[in-house]
Amino acid sequence: PINAFFLIIIFGTIISVVKPVQYGLDEESHLPNVISVSDSPIFKYSKEKLTDYDSVFAYDSLRNPAKKDKNYWLNVEHKKSKISGVKTGFDNPAYIPSSIGWNIGRIISNKVYISYFLGRIFEVLAFALIVFFALKISKSYREVIYLFSTFPAVLYIIAGYHYDYLYFGASMFSLALLTNVLSGSHKIDRRYAIAFQCSTLLFSFSKFPFVLIGSLFSVLPNKYYEKKSVRILSSILFFLNLLVSFIYAGIIKLFPSKGALSGNGPGIYYFITHPLPLIRTLFQAPYGIINDFVSEPLKYVKEPSAFLIAISTIIFFLLLFIVVMRNKIELPKFFKYFSLILLIAIASLIVIAISGDPRVYHKGDIIVGGVQGRYYYFILMFMPLYCGSWFRKLFGIAETVTSENLNFESTLQYLLVYLNILTISIGIYTQL
Repeated sequence: PINAFFLIIIFGTIISVVKPVQYGLDEESHLPNVISVSDSPIFKYSKEKLTDYDSVFAYDSLRNPAKKDKNYWLNVEHKKSKISGVKTGFDNPAYIPSSIGWNIGRIISNKVYISYFLGRIFEVLAFALIVFFALKISKSYREVIYLFSTFPAVLYIIAGYHYDYLYFGASMFSLALLTNVLSGSHKIDRRYAIAFQCSTLLFSFSKFPFVLIGSLFSVLPNKYYEKKSVRILSSILFFLNLLVSFIYAGIIKLFPSKGALSGNGPGIYYFITHPLPLIRTLFQAPYGIINDFVSEPLKYVKEPSAFLIAISTIIFFLLLFIVVMRNKIELPKFFKYFSLILLIAIASLIVIAISGDPRVYHKGDIIVGGVQGRYYYFILMFMPLYCGSWFRKLFGIAETVTSENLNFESTLQYLLVYLNILTISIGIYTQL
């Protein structure tokens, strides 16, 4: 756990500083929310003039043709936001770490760039802490968690303004608890039920459909429970999570706003009656995972590195293959089918939610655009649970791969250190 913590802190901080301004995925959408949380915690308002964001945008070479020079960036100072009007919703608590960094920067200096980079670094710190505790808790899924938490594509996403650090962290934490139960390392008691449902509640603020993962405890056989009453407690907490999620997402309205979900899209009924765009999009998921997430950790580069794309893809799938083969957890039969249906349903809900954005989908399109590979992060992390025993039987090398004497953990750590160094080095050369 401590190795992963320091790897994420060191490389994540370096990436936060060397990655150019606004070069993070969707940073132009998330940074205004961070500044909003910094200036008006808890609620969002109908009129928010975020002057500090305008200062950052002025130095955005990707989106601003009239980008100012470096001298401007190093000297531009904070200006007070103008916030007024009626409450339109809740601020997203996922932005709290970055907003803390932003405000600390504002305390120690009046320069915007200090706050900007500290906001990035504090998100890295939050992610590193979640990973540390997930690895500390996990008894039988550490290798999977380590791979998925320290892979360069992940670090480049979380070293910026984004709520995906919380989605990734919630995925690791919930799977650490779930696999402890499935492996027989721990029975579900009240403390475990509460911890698991709290971890899945975090999805409400990052990837809303994944809050349904909380139902997985409820369908486990009785032998996994300390007492039958704990199943009832877990189920009650799951439905409370759904209630909180519906309120936050704006499905249950407390404010005169559209909520956190994307605009007025076609909706579920449209895709039930016209399923082909949804099916085509789901079939494209493997391509999206490989092309958009695994193979290309660097975004907005002058020229993609074919060598980095090849080496990242090879190392990731080689390590994933080995951790799948080393997985010894057997899933209960009903749980296996239930979880498979649940994950397909969640993936479908993600696609339907994205379709609400008119920039990526209109009725009649044959596919829903904008569904990025990282959205399937939890599903990809779950795959070793399905494939472990099947792969070992298929390839017939179970004893060699699962041997406790195999020094795989050291190999895993060294490979990821070297791959991160390579990725950052190429990133400095191609992104600046």
